Amino acid sequence: MSFEEIKGQARAIKILQKEIATSSFSGAYLFVGPTGVGKALTALTFTKALNCKIGGLDSCDRCSSCRKIDHLNHPDVRVIIPEEGSIKIEQIRDLKRQTGYKLFEGKKKVWIIKEADKLTLEAANSLLKILEEPPPDTVFILISETQERLLPTILSRCEIIRFFPLSSEALDSIIAGYLPPDSPKANLIKKLARGRVGEVLSLIEDENVLKTRTTVLDILSKKISLEDIFQWVSKCKDYGTTELERILDIIIFWFRDLLILKQGISRLVVNYDRIEELKSEKEIYSYGDIKEAIETVERTKGYLKCNVNQSLALEAMWLKLRQYQGKE
Repeated sequence: MSFEEIKGQARAIKILQKEIATSSFSGAYLFVGPTGVGKALTALTFTKALNCKIGGLDSCDRCSSCRKIDHLNHPDVRVIIPEEGSIKIEQIRDLKRQTGYKLFEGKKKVWIIKEADKLTLEAANSLLKILEEPPPDTVFILISETQERLLPTILSRCEIIRFFPLSSEALDSIIAGYLPPDSPKANLIKKLARGRVGEVLSLIEDENVLKTRTTVLDILSKKISLEDIFQWVSKCKDYGTTELERILDIIIFWFRDLLILKQGISRLVVNYDRIEELKSEKEIYSYGDIKEAIETVERTKGYLKCNVNQSLALEAMWLKLRQYQGKE
């Protein structure tokens, strides 16, 4: 994929292409923004453009370098991802060793660090030492949802490139490639995606995503039983971080919809296909209950990112939500 094919991130791409045109590259970049808006895709495309044999402001997507990077088997390009929930110091030490090698065949050695906010303190300090004296012909691209969990000293050594949720028009353009514009499913997917192209594709291509949403909303739209809680938490053991975050977002937006309906603004409801159940449920909760429910789920998201016991965190969350229903 080339820069031209990336939707909704024109500002970020313009900055990167300007740096390619002037050869004024930073030693390190931080791509920051919500999950699923194109940060990783842009990082890979930028890496291709830096190493493209044809040259220019974009990747050609045809040369051997572009193809190798697409398949993640280019000798001068590496991607680091969290292992068991965090990026560990051993991974950064390995990075440091490999940055000392000469270029094999590319123009730039590129290290892409996904979920950089999951660096352990030891790993972050080790990375900082590398960024303080970056190796020649090497570019680091850190990818993160937020910059708050990164060391200020790391932030000060990165050029920050911000990514934003896609516009309604950009989402329409993407969805139109898969579904008719008048399709009820198309409108639902657009609402659920909330500006995230990655979520659009997941909702379209993976039927299990919508099935999971249905299961979660079925639990929320009735009295939450202890059996529901323990069965669901047991099932969650098979889910990865992305799936769990999606489930928690589904819950958050259910309560957001309840809050909106209590204020009489039905046009802003995300789960509009469950509007009758929402109208019924909104009478059960007070404003304070809804606010606390959302805060409970947000805290649980934070706990899971900190590598706490997943089952205990989810059980505690569901028990709290059951309590807010006021039904024992």
